[in-house]
Amino acid sequence: MKKILAILLAAMMVFALAACGGDADKPSDSKNDDTAASQAESKGNGNLSDLDSALSQIEQLIPEGWDENNYGAYIYNVWDSDFLPDCFPEAPDGIKVDQTTFKDYKHDTMSGGYAVGPLNYEKKEDYREYGVFFYATKAQLDAFTAAVEAKGMNGGITEEGEWTHYNYFGNGWFMEIFVRDSISEENYEYSVSVSATDSLFALPKSIDGIPLPQCGMTESDYNKNYTIQDFTNGYEDVDFNLSSDKLPAEHYAAWFNYHCATNQDAIDYAIQLKDLGWEVEWESDGEDGYRCCLKKDGVYAISNYYDYDCILEVAFSDMVENLSY
Repeated sequence: MKKILAILLAAMMVFALAACGGDADKPSDSKNDDTAASQAESKGNGNLSDLDSALSQIEQLIPEGWDENNYGAYIYNVWDSDFLPDCFPEAPDGIKVDQTTFKDYKHDTMSGGYAVGPLNYEKKEDYREYGVFFYATKAQLDAFTAAVEAKGMNGGITEEGEWTHYNYFGNGWFMEIFVRDSISEENYEYSVSVSATDSLFALPKSIDGIPLPQCGMTESDYNKNYTIQDFTNGYEDVDFNLSSDKLPAEHYAAWFNYHCATNQDAIDYAIQLKDLGWEVEWESDGEDGYRCCLKKDGVYAISNYYDYDCILEVAFSDMVENLSY
């Protein structure tokens, strides 16, 4: 219903804005042509801006039947496929749905923290979060994760045990699946909480002229806030501007983590550096992931993939010892 309403309202606004811009097509004196063209362009840009704003407001409409408070919107006992984004598959057969939820930019969190899985935000206005909560058997949970992967989402289990976490990434979305043993529903083995967001951070392009991976996602906005490790006097984190700062001559390490990457991403990044003249110091590809250390012009680099948490780790330093734990 929400999608139908959005389409109808968008169509109405397009026609309304087109009518409002009709004056720009009226004939004008030659000496006023430039002024008229400028005004028409300004009005056109204003109309597009108004339309974008209106469409954004439409997108935030809470569906009929939902409730809302300061901490989000929700509907109990419903898997609202019409509202959930495409990264969510349909509800697996036989599960017990507890609720569908939505945190918009205006909604705060009860904990006062702002995060979705490994993604960390500075304030509530930085992100949206869609969610479902349900009870499932092992077979139903496996069916759900398989359906998520069929949607083109890459990832898998990043932490397993009494509390199990899955991280998935793809098509501009991140999804975390948090699984616990069910304590309230005897016919189901697990309680499953699913959160997804498209409020992802732009990947940094390079550091001191060295290209960086363009895969997976970073846990924070490296382009806005990034630090390197300075070992000059012990250890401290030092602010570093990726768009302008140069790496120090010595006593440093710069780290980047790319969540929901793949083993092939680590291999491809090492190949990219090799093609740029980096020499391989050592390289391995085992059951738990790919590892590679390279060197060029006195700088060491690593491209390591950790299969158990789906992370590509990239780092640079003047000393190879700084790149090991």
